[in-house]
Amino acid sequence: MNSKTKATMAAGFVAVLAGSVGAAYLGTRQAGGDGSGRPKVQVYVTAGPVAAGSSSSSALADGRVVTKSIGATERPLNAVSAASEISGQVATATIPVGAVLTTTMFAPPQTRIGTVVIPPGKRALALELEPVAGIAGFAGAGDHIDVYGVSKGEGATPPGVRLVLQGVEVLNVNGAGLPTAQGQPGSPNLIYLLAVTPVDAERLIYLKEFEKLYMDLVPQGEGPVRTPGTGPAAALAV
Repeated sequence: MNSKTKATMAAGFVAVLAGSVGAAYLGTRQAGGDGSGRPKVQVYVTAGPVAAGSSSSSALADGRVVTKSIGATERPLNAVSAASEISGQVATATIPVGAVLTTTMFAPPQTRIGTVVIPPGKRALALELEPVAGIAGFAGAGDHIDVYGVSKGEGATPPGVRLVLQGVEVLNVNGAGLPTAQGQPGSPNLIYLLAVTPVDAERLIYLKEFEKLYMDLVPQGEGPVRTPGTGPAAALAV
């Protein structure tokens, strides 16, 4: 075999070897996604916000929840990797866009309608208020409100206003998100569904039935405040 033939064969071998290496590299790129060689896993993430009380099935059906491949080391321990893991459950709190879903974000529904999540130790109390006293419709599910009791006064006791509850969670307003027949007021008033303790429920029912209630909307992250309460003298002080 002459030197020219040997050189041609060697060049061919190098070309075949380079092609094999290139194909293997491209195959790795396609299988791994980024060519890093790190293993990938499938998880479920939010493509849109998922409100508290939303069912997993509705979030999947309308595209608010989608699948995504991420690095195995980036996967939370309790990440949802199959839709069956949260089947028939509802979101326990509002889930922002881009979150990796975990099993702790969902729980079995606590009510027959399945769209209200009542925090542990609380009850869902419905109160009907006139629009202005009820923040004129500016509050919704997931917001927090302060509640003021208005005492009309009697005999020698002057009327007064006092902040009675702070940071109360709003579960729903006017039945938004519920079937039309449920939670809808038969008047222009607003119906609030609030998460309260049984003791707080007693106070609110008393004030609603015998006195008067007002609410305000609490900014996110705002802590409790102290107020002195007010009566005729304090309210009219110069």
